[in-house]
Amino acid sequence: MFDLIVQNATLVDGSGSAGRRADVAVADDRIAEVGDLGTAEAREWIDAAGRVVCPGFVDMHTHSDLALLLNPEAHSKVRQGVTTEVIGNCGTSPAPFVGPMAEQIKARMSTTAPPDLVEWDWCTMGDYLGRLAEQGTALNVVGLVGHVTLRIAAMGFERRPPTDEELARMQQLLAESLRDGAFGMSTGLMTPPSSFSDTEELVALAEVLHAHGALYFSHIRGEGRTLFRATAEAIEIGERAGVPVEIAHHKAAFRPSWGWMPRVLTLSDWARERGVEVNFDVYPYTAGSAGMTQLIPDWAHAGGLDALLGRLNDSGTRERIRADVDAFGREWDRTYLTTVSSEANREYEGRHLADIAEARGMTPTDTLFSLLLEEHGRAGMLHHIMRQDDVDAVIAHPLCTIGSDGSSLRPDGALGQGKPHPRSYGTFPRVLQEYVRERGVLRLEDAIHKMTGLAAEKLGLSERGLIERGRYADLVVFDPATIREVSTYGDPHRYPEGIDAVVVNGQIVVRNGEHTGWLPGRVLQPSSHPSPGG
Repeated sequence: MFDLIVQNATLVDGSGSAGRRADVAVADDRIAEVGDLGTAEAREWIDAAGRVVCPGFVDMHTHSDLALLLNPEAHSKVRQGVTTEVIGNCGTSPAPFVGPMAEQIKARMSTTAPPDLVEWDWCTMGDYLGRLAEQGTALNVVGLVGHVTLRIAAMGFERRPPTDEELARMQQLLAESLRDGAFGMSTGLMTPPSSFSDTEELVALAEVLHAHGALYFSHIRGEGRTLFRATAEAIEIGERAGVPVEIAHHKAAFRPSWGWMPRVLTLSDWARERGVEVNFDVYPYTAGSAGMTQLIPDWAHAGGLDALLGRLNDSGTRERIRADVDAFGREWDRTYLTTVSSEANREYEGRHLADIAEARGMTPTDTLFSLLLEEHGRAGMLHHIMRQDDVDAVIAHPLCTIGSDGSSLRPDGALGQGKPHPRSYGTFPRVLQEYVRERGVLRLEDAIHKMTGLAAEKLGLSERGLIERGRYADLVVFDPATIREVSTYGDPHRYPEGIDAVVVNGQIVVRNGEHTGWLPGRVLQPSSHPSPGG
């Protein structure tokens, strides 16, 4: 007697191999049998005729650190087939929450979830992961510790290299976080204070990763005119320290760099030939999203958010900031306000800065400054900065996995506010709809391999990512002819269509497209720290 059998499905097992007709049986939290199970008995059946069954999708790049505390059901992710999320990306993690400037960590995370709605009752990474595990989640969680967080804890927002003592403190906190269950460290080298670091600092921290068999995830130092140099730096850090590298949301951003990605990707190919383990992830959109403070030059962030806002209030310094912002040549009619913290500016959500500027009778740059001051820095943006052929080149590359760069949201409550990027709701269905079914950029089996087996292999999740007897039962059942993203830039809080069922650790979390309320997810441990959680 099995607990569950998915029958009559086309099995795409996550390895990249061709799909085949097979049934999948689940007992407890494991895949118990794969094959023709027509005479078997089970407590529950899912008839998947005309459907595909594949491993649960692994979202390699998310910012759900706080969202999962507010939305443990992880609605927008599990409803698109995600069964594992990697959190703590772009250098920002909620732990270790220590040091005299710890409150700045909250400010850095304000555009992904309202930090004031969360009780920050942790200090260490172990405390935070323990909080997640105790509360429960609908999906599995892989935690990273952020370089931004480590730097704030050790030296605040100082715009300089660390002293020997400060570097040692970062190394200590990193080692403790790895022992507590973090899979690796992420950097956010385009935003302060991570951007205040140099390569030597990052190599010194990566050597700690090497000692613990951990991973280096990097939002690299530039995605526009410095893209080649920034990609090379990430590879250099991995090569010198002997650690696997994951380049976050690999892209060529802004018009002057469009068309560069095929050449940039050769840097990773050459690194692989030298024995450097490098991969990268991508989201399947030509628009990115971040906090609007990212539009302010690095030097103005020294000292933290309050210092930044003070500079915007000082007429002389404001003019210097204006000169740097204007020199960038940003396309304001392609830069949209997504989220604000005040009701006064709610009417502007979803509108581009040029439009808001016209409504206010101001220049777009002054509008940016005013919004940041009015929102105390808590304003998010979406900007259309990529070209489709560059995205296609990345997503088709064999070293590429899929990461949403979004969060586990839901259409109601605090997480249903604003006009966030639709990737939080639609990334994985979009890959299967647009890049497989409609445009043929990927074969179905290759797309699923990127979203399952390849991602699990990169993370060292040896018992997940494939449909094989004995592995954990993380499964997705979907209709390849109808699966589609429904969320849009103008109306993002909408769940996808065409996903029938999602199973996490043997429990059905989505049945007939609806959430069951079960929370069977686990906080996963790296292979160097084996546990019953897998």
